[in-house]
Amino acid sequence: MKAAYIEHYGQEKLTLGQLPKPKITSAKQVLVKVLKASVNPVDLKIQSGKLRPLLHFSMPLILGNDYVGIVEDIEADVKSVEIGQLVFGRISKKQIGTFCEYLVDEENNLAVVPSTLTLQEAAGLPLVGLTAYQALFEKMKAKSG
Repeated sequence: MKAAYIEHYGQEKLTLGQLPKPKITSAKQVLVKVLKASVNPVDLKIQSGKLRPLLHFSMPLILGNDYVGIVEDIEADVKSVEIGQLVFGRISKKQIGTFCEYLVDEENNLAVVPSTLTLQEAAGLPLVGLTAYQALFEKMKAKSG
């Protein structure tokens, strides 16, 4: 599959090349054909190596955290989405990589795209939305009213 990746930290330009298509390896995973992905400041920090002490990835490393795409395959235990559905998500921090044609993600990291969102909005929403939610409800303890 086509992918944009780095081969070492500090690499200034992404390599556009072919990497193996990922395979589902557990019962709660979903294979997604990526339509769009967004770029976040954290992607650039990972690329530069600034987060290397905190995050440990093997190379080559496909960058990217947010995506929107179409479900291509699911495992038997996946209940919230079906093959052919348009989904969006923030891929697991343990295995980032959305700048590619296909990705495998855990079912609980993705959701069906609401009809009110464009593909661009859906691709850019997961990480910033999660960050806003965490700030409001986990850190500030915001409550209704």
